[in-house]
Amino acid sequence: MDQIVNQSQVPLEPAFDNARFETYCAGLRHEHALSERLLLVQIPQIVLDAFNPQIARQRGYYNFPPTGLQYLDQAMAHRGLEVRVLDLNFELMKRISEEDFDPERWPEILAAELEAFQPGVVGVGCLFDAGIGPMLTALELARSHGAVVVGGGLVASYEWQNLLAPELCHFVIEGEGENRINFLLDQFAGQSFDHRATPGIHFRDDEGHAETCGQPDIVEVAGDLIESYRQVPVEEYYKYGSLNPFSRTGELIDQPFAAIQLSRGCRAQCTFCAVSDFMGRGVRLRPVDDVLAEMQFLVEERGVRHFEWLDDDLLFHRQDVKRLLRGIVERGWDIHWAANNGLISASIDQETLDLIRDSGCIGFKIGIESGNAEMLKKVHKPGTLPKFRRFAGMLHSAPNIFVGGNFIVGLPDESFGQMMDSFRFALEIELDWAVLTVCQTVRGASAFADQGEYFEHQMKSGGAGVGNFVPVRKSAAGELHDEKARIRGLDVFRLPADQVPTSDQVNEVWFAFNLILNYLCNKNLRPGGRPDKFISWVETAQRAYPTNPYMNLSLALGYVLLGNSDKAVELQAMAARHAAEGYWQERFATFALDRILEDFPTDAEGVFAALSKARSFIAPHLAPWLDPAALENPTLLAPND
Repeated sequence: MDQIVNQSQVPLEPAFDNARFETYCAGLRHEHALSERLLLVQIPQIVLDAFNPQIARQRGYYNFPPTGLQYLDQAMAHRGLEVRVLDLNFELMKRISEEDFDPERWPEILAAELEAFQPGVVGVGCLFDAGIGPMLTALELARSHGAVVVGGGLVASYEWQNLLAPELCHFVIEGEGENRINFLLDQFAGQSFDHRATPGIHFRDDEGHAETCGQPDIVEVAGDLIESYRQVPVEEYYKYGSLNPFSRTGELIDQPFAAIQLSRGCRAQCTFCAVSDFMGRGVRLRPVDDVLAEMQFLVEERGVRHFEWLDDDLLFHRQDVKRLLRGIVERGWDIHWAANNGLISASIDQETLDLIRDSGCIGFKIGIESGNAEMLKKVHKPGTLPKFRRFAGMLHSAPNIFVGGNFIVGLPDESFGQMMDSFRFALEIELDWAVLTVCQTVRGASAFADQGEYFEHQMKSGGAGVGNFVPVRKSAAGELHDEKARIRGLDVFRLPADQVPTSDQVNEVWFAFNLILNYLCNKNLRPGGRPDKFISWVETAQRAYPTNPYMNLSLALGYVLLGNSDKAVELQAMAARHAAEGYWQERFATFALDRILEDFPTDAEGVFAALSKARSFIAPHLAPWLDPAALENPTLLAPND
């Protein structure tokens, strides 16, 4: 099979002084018995403090294949090493599903692998702050087994000092690792393949911290990951988790999935995102034929039926994307795909949308982020409100694709008035879902360059208290408890327009926005809507929130619209049972959901009337911000232009 092209395999030109690095590597070779075994570790992707076994058994937690580690494996294929990939998240979710395994015991899985495999080098990566605790534990275990330890990923790239100082790592690789791991192994393993010197390998010798020298490192990728799947049972991942709600939609819940990537990087320089800082500017493309070959292998040899695009900017190379989608259509595979990371809508013309539809897409999201034009400019978002409106108007030609719009509340210095612009815009454009998230402080994002104290605290606390993009995910019960938020429920609409809400207050804003936009005002629960699309999405999302009563209630309404009264009654009963709890009693009364539950409709007209009454109940609270009639007729929000 083709291997990933490694652009650092070129003559050493010009020369760089890496004498300290060479000396340090020589010392490690003397201290550690050389081994041709290298272990790459993907840490658990779940937040243990909020873990719920019921959600795990319903496959509501993420279970992404270790694609990043597979790229590293493939990049080292020419070295003749015995490389093993250990996906702790997969192994943990499998044990929880089959053995009633205590998730707190996950280190035992790593310890057993270290003992059995006896690797000479162990690489551990971590992308998000929620994984800091498991990352530190994994590093300590690997070091205690006498291995040379290499840290990588987003967190390690910005926290290399905190990983080297306590001697958790021997090396920390910054940014993308394909070229750097090969340059490191050239020096450490004493088996040189003449890889070009690269910067970004951090280490600590007797003189202190140091970094390798070299030309700027750019990883150009080509080839496929077929050979790397020899040790990744990708066809089993669907049994123990999901990629996102798309991968567990309808019959897909019982079909193998895989992650796939056409390109790396993003054209945008959004201030709240770290992609460009971590991967470098620009979008690097894999050859379309290589991607299709990888997909063909996964479809024909591993039985994959659903693909998730990992790209941050899938549509940047428009003509190549069109060629890729045509290739999928021409091959006639029985597959589906989704793009949960989000597409840049400005790149979607009618031809592209038609190809997206015809190639098996079941859904994607577009990055809107804010309905305030000033905020879009401030965060450097490559999009405008008119362009988003134009895109929304195109979707009539692809009615079966589920399209969500990503919105962020709580952007740096965002006022409540600006948040309300997002609320109004989400209501106006009427996509299938307003994907609302709360802004999180991210390493490498320019907007948070002054948050060093926060990042330092996360490292010292092992990631304790890390927020979540979706606030209710911090609770195993899916509830929102923010004692510091003084204003709750519909009272959030009393916040002054120029006030910048606290982070706790933003969580309450998120709750109100999400419930109103996606449940009380969802276009697919209105006359002429597609209740089947609403049901499909909410049922898949509910696997992560099994006791959420407003999801049960809304699904019951959807089934009434479809004429399935038995299912509706069943879901109404579930909603009533969970809504009887104290926390939900208050929430239901606040948004008039208790009235729908008590006087539950039995036909479509009754559903429309019940939701209309609930909207009328909340309308006075929204009157300072929009024409209350717009809750019934969102077209009233459209600009006159």
